[in-house]
Amino acid sequence: MEKTDTRRLALNFDLSPFLFCIDSVRASRIVSAAVELGLFEQLARKAGTAEEVASALGVSLRGTRAVLDSLTALQLLGKEKGSYRLLPIAEALLVPGNPDYLGDMVRDHLLDQEWDRLAEAVRKGGLADAVDPVERQKRAEEFFPQLIRFLHVVNRGPAMAAAQALGAGTAHPGMRVLDLACGSGVWSLAVAQADPEARVTAVDFPGVLEHTRRYGERHGLADRYEYLPGDLQEVPLPEAQYDLAILGHILHSEGEGKSRKLLGRVAKALRPKGRIAILEFLPNRERTGPLDPVLFGLRMFLHTEEGGVFSAEEYAAWLWEVGFPKTELLEIGTHSPLLVASRGGE
Repeated sequence: MEKTDTRRLALNFDLSPFLFCIDSVRASRIVSAAVELGLFEQLARKAGTAEEVASALGVSLRGTRAVLDSLTALQLLGKEKGSYRLLPIAEALLVPGNPDYLGDMVRDHLLDQEWDRLAEAVRKGGLADAVDPVERQKRAEEFFPQLIRFLHVVNRGPAMAAAQALGAGTAHPGMRVLDLACGSGVWSLAVAQADPEARVTAVDFPGVLEHTRRYGERHGLADRYEYLPGDLQEVPLPEAQYDLAILGHILHSEGEGKSRKLLGRVAKALRPKGRIAILEFLPNRERTGPLDPVLFGLRMFLHTEEGGVFSAEEYAAWLWEVGFPKTELLEIGTHSPLLVASRGGE
């Protein structure tokens, strides 16, 4: 099997079939069963007919054929003259041992564990319980290492587009970047890759930063990073040190009150011409669409105590309050545009 180039950020296949499998109940159960049965692993060893795959796995031919055909229709497998083979997306994401393997996440239904409890959540006002900072850190360090593998895969393409839109290495060379609640560091890694002079300070819980460091090493950019461990709501931030602060899909989990407080702290960490880059699910003002951001708000209701989705206009109002009156939206090829805020007057 051809090895993946782990230093590159971009993926050379369309992720939409995999994302559909995550969001569709039927598709996610099909892929989950295939992972549990070892079907992708078997096809990585050798392409074959349904009879050959069923025999190798010791399972029924009828069931194997039905699952293989379903995976072909889902654009995860190719089929020619009765023989099935892995397509690149399945090879990269669903074969154990590959750097971007996400099969365990699909098998464990990591992103949809609470949907069956939606009615209960509505009756109670939510499922998440209030926790102290110690418990918050413990839960984050247990949950996020698995989640950030998924986010690293799906956000790599948009991250490269965002780095270009932000002028990394072109209009704004040599930026000092503050990556808050960085996870894998996917958004700042794209900036560092685009600009050899960029330097990044990554902020997250200590247990998560261990994984951030590994992603930096994987992409050959670890020497451009320094690490600031702690809760992003509490960790001290150096004042007036950064040209760019990245908030990559974090404000939705914090909710309005904590987000506004955090933006005030971030504003003080930036130099006079510094900018804030916000990656988020952005519904319209009335929350009637687009579909992905609106439904993500329901996910936040299920999984967080205060989280939710907010419109670009709401973020602009919060940013204005902390001294960033100029905001613009930049398309980066994902569900929502990149929101960039500055003090204006440059």
